[in-house]
Amino acid sequence: MTSNKGIHFEISERKVLLRVFDVLAVLFGLYIIGYSFEFDYFTITKENWSWSLVLALYISFFGTIFELYDLQKSSKLDTVFKNIVLTASITVLFYLLTPIITPFLPDKRLQIVYFYIAIIVSIFLWRLAYITFFASPRFNKKVIILGEVSNIENIIKTFSESDPNYKIIGFVNSAKSKKEIIKFKGIKEYLSEDLSSIIKTENISELVIAIDNPDNITSDIYNQLTALLEQGFTFVNTHRFLKKSLSVFPFTI
Repeated sequence: MTSNKGIHFEISERKVLLRVFDVLAVLFGLYIIGYSFEFDYFTITKENWSWSLVLALYISFFGTIFELYDLQKSSKLDTVFKNIVLTASITVLFYLLTPIITPFLPDKRLQIVYFYIAIIVSIFLWRLAYITFFASPRFNKKVIILGEVSNIENIIKTFSESDPNYKIIGFVNSAKSKKEIIKFKGIKEYLSEDLSSIIKTENISELVIAIDNPDNITSDIYNQLTALLEQGFTFVNTHRFLKKSLSVFPFTI
């Protein structure tokens, strides 16, 4: 079985990655500003550890509100920049208005401008790197769907909205009665008997089973899935993409 050479983070992993590195990027940027300029409004020390914690919470909270961790929008530079500015603006405003748990206002108000710009620039540079290296096509995960035709449109729409790095290359109709090959918006339909060979030749990363009724799994499909598991397929965390109560079980090579 051909192994997939691409690099891909699961949806939940990438959302955590964005949150953590947003905070780290900001703290690093503020450290550089403090080291390079006369900036002492925000300092990272053992005594002032709570300042960093509050800032991290504000960034994460307001970043969520302004969809900074929406994977679809995070892959578009123009959209993400707007969200960064909104997040930084509200974060700085609240940070300045809570001096009991954050630093008192500096004598030189210009430092507030440095603080604001440092947050925007730090997050933007990190997100630029994310879009370039992590959200680029080289990190796409190839997926093939096994399910009823009635579910395909809902599945494709939900995948595209949830994670732009999923590339659905085709689907296999699991219905026992198939009248003809179905063409769906450029997504190719493959024959169920070719499932194993498709996964090998197309270098599929995940096989997603989305079936309402398990009785629709034919003996041929069941035997192929069993063989794939014996050849090295393993279960990964179930993706609850769909609002419908579908069984969605990804396999990875």
